[in-house]
Amino acid sequence: MRGGNAAQKPPKIIDTAILQVTYKVYSIIDSLAPERVTEDNMVLQIGKNRTSKFFTDTHVRDSIMRAAMERQMAAGGNVQMQRMQTQGGPIGSGDQTIVFKNFPSGRITVTDRVMMDAYSYTESLNEISWQILPDTDTILSYTCQKAVTTFRGRDYEAWFSFDIPVNEGPWKFCGLPGLILKISDNRQHYLYECVSMEQIPGLIEYADSDYLKTNRKDLAKIKRKFYEDPVGAMEGMRASAPAGANIMMVARNADGTTTSDVSEIRNAMRNRAYNPIELD
Repeated sequence: MRGGNAAQKPPKIIDTAILQVTYKVYSIIDSLAPERVTEDNMVLQIGKNRTSKFFTDTHVRDSIMRAAMERQMAAGGNVQMQRMQTQGGPIGSGDQTIVFKNFPSGRITVTDRVMMDAYSYTESLNEISWQILPDTDTILSYTCQKAVTTFRGRDYEAWFSFDIPVNEGPWKFCGLPGLILKISDNRQHYLYECVSMEQIPGLIEYADSDYLKTNRKDLAKIKRKFYEDPVGAMEGMRASAPAGANIMMVARNADGTTTSDVSEIRNAMRNRAYNPIELD
């Protein structure tokens, strides 16, 4: 297990938030199953020193679950990881990506997790070239203007408001003369829509973990491999676990039944086409 000690160190305080924006995020992470739309609430903290942080709002719960799992493994106890089969309602994407803009200055820092490993990489902040169009719309009572761009394999349509003059938006999107309140790619595989804004003072924190340093494309390869063969990743985790730890993968079906049979789980996960937001 590598890069998994984020919960054991106090976080770094990198800025003070002056605005918190919540987005409802819809995504299709399996292009062969477009009817399976995942739904997440994601938060954008905007700091007074132009630093921002974008993350899924379940990150605290997930951190607690990871810490409990790590304690169980260290003690040689049983660890059970489940793949949930759900029907009839929205499910979360499980996205653990956190995007920090202007941290360090003029850069983007991205942290992520694959299984028990924590990764990070940095890249340039200003890589998106926008075309502002005359079209207007109203979102959350704000007059918004349309902008379009092509970014890493996808064409996007964004709506931003001059009335909120911050050069920000969800995920890696930024660079417009107003806050982006809605943005989606032209295939509707990824949609971010603002649902609330609050002036909530707070700290923007960066987890001080022993991250495995990587780059965007190498991490994408790691995530693709995990997505396309999670059972293989689980078997690799078993091989590197502390002596005595028992790691089980359980598939839970919509009718409540479960199975731990590897062949059944692998069969349930076959024929998935990974559909990341960045295609190149």
